[in-house]
Amino acid sequence: MEQIKAWFGGLDERDQKVTVGVAIIVGLALVYLIILSPINESVEKLETEVAAKQKTVDWMEKQVPVIVASKGGRKGTVSNLQLAAVVNNTTSKYDLPVSRRDSKSPNEMQVWFDNVPFDSFLRWVSEIKQKHGVTVVSLNVRSQDRNGVTSINVKLLK
Repeated sequence: MEQIKAWFGGLDERDQKVTVGVAIIVGLALVYLIILSPINESVEKLETEVAAKQKTVDWMEKQVPVIVASKGGRKGTVSNLQLAAVVNNTTSKYDLPVSRRDSKSPNEMQVWFDNVPFDSFLRWVSEIKQKHGVTVVSLNVRSQDRNGVTSINVKLLK
C-alpha cells in the first residue's frame, strides 16, 4: 500500500486528478457489474415467471365453469359400475396416471393426479359425469411450471 501512495504522491496534480477520476469510474462500473446488473436480471426473470404463472391461472379460471357444470344432479346415469371401477376404466383412456386414491365408501373416492394435462382432466370429468353419473364434490388444482400441466386432487361421489 505504501508503494501505491508513493507512486500517487509522485504524480503531478493534474495526473492525480485524472487517476482519482478513473478510479471513481472503474469503482462505479464494478458496483454496477457486480451488484446492480445481477439484481436487474433476477427481477426480470421473476417477472417473466410470474407472467407465465398468471397466464396459466387465467386459463384455469376460464375452465372452472366446465367443472362447476359437472357438479349438477345425477340425470342420465348410464353405468352401474362402482366408482372404483369407473375411475380405473376411464383414467387410462385420457392418459391420466393416478398417483393416489382413497375410497371413503363404495360411492365416494378421493383421487390425486400429478403432472396431468388439464384439458384431458376436463374431458375425463365430462365423461364420468355423463356416462357414469359421477359428481365432482371438491377440486384442488395446483399449477406446474409448464402451461396446461397441473396436479389435481378431486373428490368424487356416485
